[in-house]
Amino acid sequence: MKTIAFDVMGNDNGVKAGVEAALAFVKQNLDYSVILVGDEPQINAFLLDKERIEVIHSPNVVDASMGARAARSGDNSMAVAINLVKEGKAEAVISSGDSGIYLSMATLTLKRIEGVKRPAFMPIFPTISGDKKFVMLDVGANIDVNSEMLVQWAKLGSVFSKEVLGVETPRVGLLNVGTEDKKGKDFHSEAHALLKDEIKLNYVGFIESRNLLNHEVDVAVVDGYAGNFILKTMEGTVLSLMKVIKEEIKSKLKYKIGGLIAKGAFKQVGERLDYRNVGAAWIIGLSALAIKTHGSSDMKAYLGAFKQISTALNNDALNKLKGGLDG
Repeated sequence: MKTIAFDVMGNDNGVKAGVEAALAFVKQNLDYSVILVGDEPQINAFLLDKERIEVIHSPNVVDASMGARAARSGDNSMAVAINLVKEGKAEAVISSGDSGIYLSMATLTLKRIEGVKRPAFMPIFPTISGDKKFVMLDVGANIDVNSEMLVQWAKLGSVFSKEVLGVETPRVGLLNVGTEDKKGKDFHSEAHALLKDEIKLNYVGFIESRNLLNHEVDVAVVDGYAGNFILKTMEGTVLSLMKVIKEEIKSKLKYKIGGLIAKGAFKQVGERLDYRNVGAAWIIGLSALAIKTHGSSDMKAYLGAFKQISTALNNDALNKLKGGLDG
């Protein structure tokens, strides 16, 4: 039986979506259990079945003003959930809480994989190429980077892509302002040269952000500052585009008729690009599995996160990541 610790107190909209997702997940996955950490009365209001679900009462929620005190005190749902992994009572942890505190707390408590300089936030993105996906790291954990960090992330992302996403030979690209060798900052040039020498990586060179959704790479490596901009721009663009299309369809009768005819196609496109199907970003580089979900996650997004964790656990991804820096 594998167990996932779930801090349900970080959601902007309350615990309902998290509890319902946990119920659905354990029902679909009989070899898993979930420990829900949060306000027990709030949780029990939506917990219709307790089979393979445990509740730990920890109602306090972390916020950005707490900083390092959140980790030291341990008197909050996030700290309790992370410590369950440290104590061996769970194999992975999920939280929607403050990103900075979660990253710091998880790193301090669970420690880094040996040799990893800095863990990174790594979401999984959909593409316009059927069900193909790619990972991008870092997207906000590390603003200042160097070439060694980028090379490490390339290796970790490649292992993850192979073991969790099932890509046989992941293509790795380094995000830059252009594809020419002399483009970018010093750390781009240095990392580019180092990655060329990594014979175990399928490194394809510099790539531009406009080509990401075309599935030109399986692993996109980027500094956290640029990565966070790309992440939020991509999410916002997809949502805005779908909104504009709906508004235009409603504007004229002939568009409404056409919209009805193409309704199925629009639905498929929306489903393909819906971030909730993957639901979260990994904190990659830790010696345990930790995943960060949006503060506004709904049940679908949480189920996406649960699916990612179960896939990683079922494929022994952590141990393979721990060996990912070798060679």
